[in-house]
Amino acid sequence: MAAQFVRYTPDIEADDPDFDRNLQTVIGKTESYIADSVEAGGTGRALRDAHAKGYGLVRGGVEILDGLPPEYAQGIYATPGTHDALIRFSNGSPHAGADARLGAATGLALKIFDIPGPTLLEDEPDTGTFDYANINGPIFF
Repeated sequence: MAAQFVRYTPDIEADDPDFDRNLQTVIGKTESYIADSVEAGGTGRALRDAHAKGYGLVRGGVEILDGLPPEYAQGIYATPGTHDALIRFSNGSPHAGADARLGAATGLALKIFDIPGPTLLEDEPDTGTFDYANINGPIFF
């Protein structure tokens, strides 16, 4: 059976009635982790919650091709063109120590520039950027 694509419109998204409460829970737990990390981390200073050690930053471009099938030409992919981009590689650990002791979790973040329209960031609605954050684990939180 062929995949059935759904063109995105805001009305297809289901509002989670617990979203605000869940968001506050995640924020609270992250803030508590960082505050508690001053003593628990053994460094005498606060630790990041993840990705404290960056391995590199790569400059590049993202090309959005012309003639995409309509089911793919949505959102940032609706308008063909080339956008500047940055990729950041990092380790998933909150510590910036020796690589052999940091663990296997790694991250890759892609920031695409010159994207028209507002972002979902309430404090930075006009950044003109789009971000992909990736980690090699089955869950983020």
